[in-house]
Amino acid sequence: MKKSAISIMSAAALILAWGPTLGAGPANAAITGCAPSSVTRVVQTGYHYSSIGTAVGKYNPTSTLATLSYTLSKTTQRSTTVEAGASMSVGWAMATVEAHVSVTVTSSTTTGSSVTDTLPVAAHNYGFDQAKVMYRTYHIYDQELNPTCTWVTTTDYGYVDAITTYPFFSACVATSPCTPKP
Repeated sequence: MKKSAISIMSAAALILAWGPTLGAGPANAAITGCAPSSVTRVVQTGYHYSSIGTAVGKYNPTSTLATLSYTLSKTTQRSTTVEAGASMSVGWAMATVEAHVSVTVTSSTTTGSSVTDTLPVAAHNYGFDQAKVMYRTYHIYDQELNPTCTWVTTTDYGYVDAITTYPFFSACVATSPCTPKP
């Protein structure tokens, strides 16, 4: 009885040690590789700002800090766009970005109305304020994981410039007139 228990343990040790090489071959490739899967990727590649109206400036003539109020006219329309040659619609790109990145995308801005903002301005300084939109650029593409565990791009939809912040206020405070940043 003792001898058979030792033989079984020896056989088990051999199977554990040599098992992976005993069954190697095309039939077992899927076992040692990755299960095929696919995913849509949405990757932010950059951002930029565009104005939707002119900058408005005020001077604080007092000897103390003052919070100045600005009424900014929206005079320029901006839109979410896809790059030329992209294989996607603006609507599909917006929905894909919103689903994968958890941001709200605005399709386009309006003109003919105003927005207000306040800005703390130091004594005897100028404060300039400007309404803008923030665009984030996203690259959208599909990838598949093949059995050798590498990702392969199967469809490249292109890039979308998505309005993700509207309105965005840029400002500056200085001893002389200044240009709002960013």
